[in-house]
Amino acid sequence: MRHSSAATVLATAALVLSACGDSAGNTEIPGQAAPKPTQSEPDQSTDRPLADVKPCEVFTPHQAKQLGLNGPGAISEFDDSTCKWDIGDHLINVSVYKDMALDEINFSGDEKTSITFQGHKALLVRPNKDQCSLAFATSDATSVSVNSTVDVSAPAGKACKLVKKAAPMVETTIFGN
Repeated sequence: MRHSSAATVLATAALVLSACGDSAGNTEIPGQAAPKPTQSEPDQSTDRPLADVKPCEVFTPHQAKQLGLNGPGAISEFDDSTCKWDIGDHLINVSVYKDMALDEINFSGDEKTSITFQGHKALLVRPNKDQCSLAFATSDATSVSVNSTVDVSAPAGKACKLVKKAAPMVETTIFGN
């Protein structure tokens, strides 16, 4: 009798467990989390390519040397998404916008030219002869801006030359191209 009772209990348990399963044989035990789906997670590098990018780390040591940057940059006191480098007669800064699309960057009143930069939608912004910015989209919701301000005595175009030299370096550092 004990043998048939044990067999009945085991058969009942097997029936209950199979009722909790799906056609693939997966079972869910009440009170426990369901198993995670086996689908792969979305690629973070395309959704949020700037997730791990720090604005003061956008230049490699070799790139910094090529630009004449002495030492590490400093986070801006006005915006923690911006790192700045003061290089004698000019200033360069890089803003990493992890939650701001290219068209959301406030360049109001400035001379803006839509361009393509390294395959990215971009803007070249020149508010005056002493300032220049090149901002580019890194995804639909993220962007980067490389900016330069030069001394008023600097030759016209120096700010944009510096930005056009620095921006490809930043893009290479971010995307590893």
